[in-house]
Amino acid sequence: MGFWQQQWKRVLGVTSEVDLTFLLLRVFSLAGGLAWLLVGHLSPGEQGILRKALGAFALYGLLCYLVIFFWPSRLRKVYLSSLLLDLLFLSVLVRAETSFENSFFLGYYLLICLHTVYFGLGFGVLVALLSTGCYYLSILPMLARIQWTDLAIRIAFFFFITVPVGLLTEKVKRDKDKVEHFNRTLEEMVAQRTRKIGDLLGQERYLRNILDTVAQINKLLITAPNLDSLLQAACARFARHSHYDFCWIGLLAGDRIATVYTSDAEATPLLAPPYEVTDRQAPVYRSAMAQCLRENRTVIRGNDRKTADTTPWRNPGEERGFQAMISLPLRPRQSGPPLGVLSIYTWRKEGFEPEEKEMLDELAGDIGFAIDSFRQRESVSKLTAERTANYEETIFSFADMIEQRDTYTAGHTERVAHYCLLIARRMGLGLEEKKKLYKAAILHDIGKVATPDSVLLKPGKLTELDYDLIKVHAFAGYEMLSQIEMYEELAVIIQHHHERYDGTGYPDGLKGEAIPLLSRIMAVGDAFDAMTTNRIYKPKKEPDAALAELRGCSGSQFDPAVVEAAVMVLADIEISPAISQLPVTKLEKKRFAYFFNDKLTGLYNEDYLKIILNNRDVNQYQCMHMLHLRKVPEYNRREGWEKGDLFLKEFAAELQRALPDALLFRAYGNDFVAVAKTHLVIDGVRLNDFASLRGTGITVEAHHQDLAAGTLYTVDKQDRLHIQSLAKPPDAGRVAPA
Repeated sequence: MGFWQQQWKRVLGVTSEVDLTFLLLRVFSLAGGLAWLLVGHLSPGEQGILRKALGAFALYGLLCYLVIFFWPSRLRKVYLSSLLLDLLFLSVLVRAETSFENSFFLGYYLLICLHTVYFGLGFGVLVALLSTGCYYLSILPMLARIQWTDLAIRIAFFFFITVPVGLLTEKVKRDKDKVEHFNRTLEEMVAQRTRKIGDLLGQERYLRNILDTVAQINKLLITAPNLDSLLQAACARFARHSHYDFCWIGLLAGDRIATVYTSDAEATPLLAPPYEVTDRQAPVYRSAMAQCLRENRTVIRGNDRKTADTTPWRNPGEERGFQAMISLPLRPRQSGPPLGVLSIYTWRKEGFEPEEKEMLDELAGDIGFAIDSFRQRESVSKLTAERTANYEETIFSFADMIEQRDTYTAGHTERVAHYCLLIARRMGLGLEEKKKLYKAAILHDIGKVATPDSVLLKPGKLTELDYDLIKVHAFAGYEMLSQIEMYEELAVIIQHHHERYDGTGYPDGLKGEAIPLLSRIMAVGDAFDAMTTNRIYKPKKEPDAALAELRGCSGSQFDPAVVEAAVMVLADIEISPAISQLPVTKLEKKRFAYFFNDKLTGLYNEDYLKIILNNRDVNQYQCMHMLHLRKVPEYNRREGWEKGDLFLKEFAAELQRALPDALLFRAYGNDFVAVAKTHLVIDGVRLNDFASLRGTGITVEAHHQDLAAGTLYTVDKQDRLHIQSLAKPPDAGRVAPA
């Protein structure tokens, strides 16, 4: 923008309508004078005077407006200075007119009105007096020809015009001042309201920022995986707020803060806890944090000289820039005791807003509730873990009870679990399914704790009633485990591990795919172990023969897909030859006595002799001596049955002392058998020297026989014990259950 434009804008800024009237007055006056000069009947002398007056008027008018243009601030001074020149110019025009009726005197009215409007009533009266004097002097030459009434009226109108115009001007000025005052007041009010609205908008943005921080921390309360990560992340989120540069959370343990979380976990500016809260001698006793915990309420403090900051800083000088701090109790419910404290430091000059405090109070309550929930969850998890451990201890104690009843059964469950795991891997089962299957296999015979020893350890063929009692173990295991939530799925697997693929199994007669897959796998693993380990009533099969039998039962007893997988993974399994169902521990031997001991002598009976003779793959016995006692019936008739029983007991006791490394049997009353793993020499003469035989008339007749591997023996009683060897028949029929 150019200089002239700028000056013109400055002039427009200080002028008004009255200033325009002043300009027009001079222009009209100059134009009227020129018109009079051109058309008026003036003498040469009058024309000369008029020309000079018009020239002077034009010159000083131009000078006035030039001064106003370049110095707009001198506008009023220019008007005051030009007043005398204007009066002089009008007086010259009036004097140049020889007739009293001329109209140049009207210029006085205009000057009076303009100056009255511009400067007020008082100045208007002064201009009227000056105009009266100038007019009177201008008309002196024609005064004699003028009626004094006409002159008085003209002069009187000078003042008649001044007073109403002045009063009106004063009123207009007063009204203008009022309007200007009102405008200024209104502008101030608008400015004040604008500032207030701006402050409210700023406060709203600030509180919205707080609300956003609170919302994000509330989200953390839901998504945080554990308490440590929650509190650490909450402090970090507080510190990202526009005015919060530091935040920390302390958790109570008794009367002290034992754990601290800060917005900067690696380089925390706080001293290491604990912080004593109730000890008056402790440095932090007077801190806002300690007061908050003792009084269980929110505490706000400004950072000034009057209230010393006793926060446990490592370097107190580093954190002195904050304006205020707030400490809020963390409690699970409003009336509950605090679990800890939340301390926030603000660098905002105004400190904490009331609405901000309310939001932080509510958030502190939410954090306290979350802390309590996490702790309760940890407590519940701990109790659950303890309960699970107790359940497992209880369950495995039952399994241990079975092991103590029958060491074979314990080894059997471990082997079945191993075989099942191999089959499951081959079939591509997932990790969780394999874990369930393994646990179920370990516990699959737990129901046998309800099976009587009379059935569980019974040699030979089971009766229908015995078999019914054996079948109960599957459902008994289910009932034991299904009451425990963590074993519900295992219970179902165990319940159906004796179901057959063709639907003829037990306990529910399920068929095909209706049988749980893990139960179908367990059925194959269970049968394979039953066939490849020595049983008390049946010798083992080699793995190839057992797998061939599984193939033969595929589709009827077993799932074909499971059999196919089993054949692939079990072909190279090595079976320990030491696995046996024969008694090992003293407890097992005692239980075996129920079935296999002779009630009178305490030696083994003929049932156990049959097992030993026909299961040499397990027992490895090679030498047998049959001892027949002659004339026992005669002794019984002569001495009575009681003495006869006493004789047999004494003879058995002497026989045990004489043959400590042999298995001794009493068979069918008067016959005894000694079996040994190595060749045993028995002297018949020595046997007849037993003290129990003296004076009885009873003698011992001994017969030796070597035991051949792969041979079946029959045990029979005619006049004496007869043991004969037979060819071993091939196996046939259904796979026996474990």
